[in-house]
Amino acid sequence: MSDIQEKIQAKTKNWDIEAMVNAVIADDPDAVVIRESLTEALMDAKQGKHGRITYVETSPVTETRNRTGLSQRKFAERLGISVHTLKSWEQGQRNPSGAAVALLKLLNKHPDLVVELG
Repeated sequence: MSDIQEKIQAKTKNWDIEAMVNAVIADDPDAVVIRESLTEALMDAKQGKHGRITYVETSPVTETRNRTGLSQRKFAERLGISVHTLKSWEQGQRNPSGAAVALLKLLNKHPDLVVELG
């Protein structure tokens, strides 16, 4: 059994699938038409069956921003840059300048310092 399957089974072992399906239908009565397929999908998940697993690598800039807990807009405001510039850094389209790199490294180590900016 793969590591990912073990993790899935550990997270799903206590699932009450019938209760979950009933909760979905209680929340959205139109979901009654998918009861069978929803039950089957949840059972597959509980058994560790899965389709393709995709791993998404985040950029160091995104990781730093996430550590601060700020949205893109608020993080960009604190750094004194546009949201467009921040997005281009996070997507790897552009690279921050030397000074910005130094600041980002500092914020990565000490995300609480972001409150001092702006």
